[in-house]
Amino acid sequence: MFKRNLHEFLGRQEVQTLLDTVGKRAPKAVEELVPGILPLGQVQKVLQNLVREGVSIRDMLTIVEALYDYGRAAKDADQLTEYVRTRMARTIVKPSLASDGSLPIVTLSPKVEKAFGDSIRQTEHGAYLAMEPGLAQKIITAVNNAADKAVATDGQPVLLSSPVARPHLAQLLARFVPNLPVISQAEIPADVKLTTLANVDVEYAG
Repeated sequence: MFKRNLHEFLGRQEVQTLLDTVGKRAPKAVEELVPGILPLGQVQKVLQNLVREGVSIRDMLTIVEALYDYGRAAKDADQLTEYVRTRMARTIVKPSLASDGSLPIVTLSPKVEKAFGDSIRQTEHGAYLAMEPGLAQKIITAVNNAADKAVATDGQPVLLSSPVARPHLAQLLARFVPNLPVISQAEIPADVKLTTLANVDVEYAG
């Protein structure tokens, strides 16, 4: 319960305390990051995004380094979160690995991937999903059905998607399929073998 609701209590003071702690190891990175590259509020949003999806933020040094590297070019918290997640790939994948080191996955059909690609709108304030509600419901149902089929004897199945679709797919499924982590291809370490358990597909005119 604490893990699920931690993002609600990750206030500015808590974030500053985390930065102060990592600042003892990497003072220059922290000093230049806030407020020189990003305001504290943006760092707070990134951390909240990570925790909301169950990603450990213990490795604050990696998070700070990623924000330091990408924060000058990207200011949107959601986009920054994806950059940070890529840097934290091994941390994100580790809890889901089977005992043999493989990762059980549920895949998206090319049609579903295309549906997301066609529905994402880019603005100067970031990207958002503008998907027709009926299609969104079909995808939610299909993912639910695939998750029911994806019974792993070992490991935690994850839903694999493109980096562009991942945050939007995760947000769409958060309320309806909360126990299926959504991971992008960019977050899979090169040495991790994938085991496909199910595929998500829908019928629609698109």
